[in-house]
Amino acid sequence: MLNHIKPEDVKGNAKLADQWVLFATLEKDDELIAKKYLQIIPDEITVANKTLKARIVSPTDNQFYFKRHIGIPYDDDYLFKVGYFFIPVFSGTGGLATLGLSGDALIQAWLNGDPLFNGKEISFTYPPRCCDYIFDVNLNQGKNILVIRLAAGRTDSTLAVGGPEELRKPYITSILAEPLMTDSRWTDASLNTNPGGKNAVDIGSRLELFADDYMIDDMQGGVERRLHHPVIQETVFQPDKPWEGPISGYYSLVECDGKIRLYYSGRPYYAKKTYEGKGVNTDYVAEQTTCMIESEDGTHFVRPDIGLIEFDGSTNNNIVYKGTPSHNFTPFLDKNPAAKPEERFKAIAYHEKGAALAAYSSPDGIKWNKMSGEPVITQDNCGNKPGIKVALGLDSQNVAFWDENIGRYVCYYRSNKGGCRRIFRCESDNYLNWDSFGELEYTDDVLYQHYTNGIRPYLRAPHIYIGTPARYVAERKKVPDHEPSSISDVILIASHDGRIFDKWEEGFIRPTTDPKTWTDRNNYPVWGMLQTSPEEISIYWTEHSRYPSNRLVRGTVRTDGFVSVHAPGNKVGEMLTRPFIFEGSKLVVNYSTSAIGSVRFELSDESGKAIDGYALADSEVLYGNEIEHDVLWQGNTNLSALAGKTLRLRVRMQDADFYSFKFSKWLL
Repeated sequence: MLNHIKPEDVKGNAKLADQWVLFATLEKDDELIAKKYLQIIPDEITVANKTLKARIVSPTDNQFYFKRHIGIPYDDDYLFKVGYFFIPVFSGTGGLATLGLSGDALIQAWLNGDPLFNGKEISFTYPPRCCDYIFDVNLNQGKNILVIRLAAGRTDSTLAVGGPEELRKPYITSILAEPLMTDSRWTDASLNTNPGGKNAVDIGSRLELFADDYMIDDMQGGVERRLHHPVIQETVFQPDKPWEGPISGYYSLVECDGKIRLYYSGRPYYAKKTYEGKGVNTDYVAEQTTCMIESEDGTHFVRPDIGLIEFDGSTNNNIVYKGTPSHNFTPFLDKNPAAKPEERFKAIAYHEKGAALAAYSSPDGIKWNKMSGEPVITQDNCGNKPGIKVALGLDSQNVAFWDENIGRYVCYYRSNKGGCRRIFRCESDNYLNWDSFGELEYTDDVLYQHYTNGIRPYLRAPHIYIGTPARYVAERKKVPDHEPSSISDVILIASHDGRIFDKWEEGFIRPTTDPKTWTDRNNYPVWGMLQTSPEEISIYWTEHSRYPSNRLVRGTVRTDGFVSVHAPGNKVGEMLTRPFIFEGSKLVVNYSTSAIGSVRFELSDESGKAIDGYALADSEVLYGNEIEHDVLWQGNTNLSALAGKTLRLRVRMQDADFYSFKFSKWLL
C-alpha cells in the first residue's frame, strides 16, 4: 500500500520520543481523562474512579501493538480495554509541523491539552499507518505532549503515530503487516542460512523449479523440499476397439498444428479373447498397432478416421502403423531447425529383428517411413559401455527428442544391468548414428526397476528435464488370483543436465483404492505433459491394464508445482539459493500460504549479505495463493539496477510453499 500524502506536503520538523508513557488497562470508561493531565506526563492518573500507574513502553517504528504487549487475551469476557498514551514531541524551533496518526481501534487525541482528533465516530483503518490521518499543528519550541486514547476491541489494536520525519518516507508500512518486526521467530539468528560451495550460474529470465536441488544452497528451521502429487480428475479415453485391446499403452503426447495428439500401442491379440487378469500366450507381435487420438483441450479425445491401415478388412480406424515396431512406437515433433520437412516428425521404435531400436520419420505424423534398414541402437551398443551385452532391454517405451540445450538428439531407453531394469541415455547429431552411451546417475544410490522413463524437457522450463518412470516391483502381488505378478507406481526424477537426476523415493502417482490398479503393468504414465489452464498441468496415466476396462486417466498438479520448498506451520524457516546472475526488472514467484502463513524475500550478494533496500525487513509480507506474483521491496518491484550482478535469493517463510521463481521484464 502506498503512502497517500506527498512528502513535499509535509511541514516543519519535529521528533517523537523513542519511549512513550502508557496508562492501561481500563475497562471502557464513560468519562475522559481530566484536562489537568493532558499538558504534563504524570506518574499516575485517575479516571472512571480507577487509578492507573505509568509504565514506559518502547514503540516499533513509532507503532505500538497494544494487545500483544499488554497481554489482553482473545476471549469473550470483555468488550473494550482502554489505554492512554503520552508521547513527547520535540521541536527545535516550534511553529507549523505535520503530525499523523491512526489505529485499528477507536482513538482520540490531544496536543498540549487541546483536542486534536476525535475518531469515536470514524471507522478505523487496517492495517493502520501513521499517514492515515494528517494534521498541521503549531508546536511549542522544546517539548510538546501528545496524548492518545486507544479503545481496543477484538481487533489487533495497534497505534501508529508519526512526525514530519516519518511522513516524508516514500513508503509507510504497518507493523501488522510486518511480522519480521513484531515476532522474534522472524529474526531468530539460528535460522540464518549459509552460502555453500555451489558456483554461480547465469539463469537469465528462465523459470527455476525445485524438482531437483540445483538452485538450493542451504535450508534451515525445518524447511524442506516437498513432493506434490497429481489429483486425479477423470477418464479421458478407453482403448476398447478391436485393434486396441486391454493392454494398450505406451502413450506419447505430441502438440502440433493447434491440436493435442496421443499416440499409443494397440495390442489387438487380447481383444479377441476373454481376459480378466489370467495368464495367456503373449506372442502378439504380428498384430500390434500404433494408433492416434486427438483433442483440442486435453480432456476430450476422439479417434480420427485416418483411413490408412487395414484391420480386419477395413481402413475405418485411427491406426497409423501396424506390426512389430508398434510394440513401443514413440513419436515426437522434431524441433531441430535443420530438420527436413519430410522428417518433421520422428519416432523411435522396436526393430523387427528383435531387441533393437529403429528410427522412423514422417512429414505429418500419419504416414511413417523407416529411416534406415538397420537398427540404430542395439543390445551390443546400449550398455553402460560399448560392447556390453544386455538382456531384457529396449522392450519398453524408449523416448527420443531434439534437445535444444545441447543441440543434439537424445534418446532415453530401458536396458538391463545386474538383473535390474535401468534407464540409459545416448546422443546423436543425425538421429541415425548414436554415441555417448551411458547409464543415468542419481543423487542417491537406491536402485529400483524402472520400466519406462518418461523423461522430457519441462514444457515451461526446457532447461530442466523431468521424468516420470514407472517403478516396477516384480516381487509383490496384491491381487492373489491375478497373473502375472508385480505392481507399479510412478516416481518423479528431475535434472538440470539430463544425466544426473534427483530421484524421489516417495511415490509421485500411487495406485488408487481400486484393486485393478494394483495389478501388473498398471499406472504407466504418458510421455509428455500439457498445460490445460494457467493454474494447472495435466498428467496422464493408464489404469486397469489387462482388463476390458483398460483406460487412460488425467490428473493435475499446480502449474510448476511438482515440488515446493515447504515451511511447516509451527516454525519459521529459511532457504538460500546458490549464487546466480539474472536479467530482467522484477522477481516473479509462485507460492501459497495458509491463513497464518507468510513469505518474505531478500536479495543478497554472493557472500549472503543483504543488498541495501532489498533485505528481509524491506520485503513485503506475502500471504495468499498465486501462480505469479511480482515481489515488492518498500513498495517497489524494479530490480533493473541489480540485473547482471551475482546475487542470491533468501526466502524466510512460515506455513508456506514456494514452488518456483523467475526474473522477467515489465511489459509496457
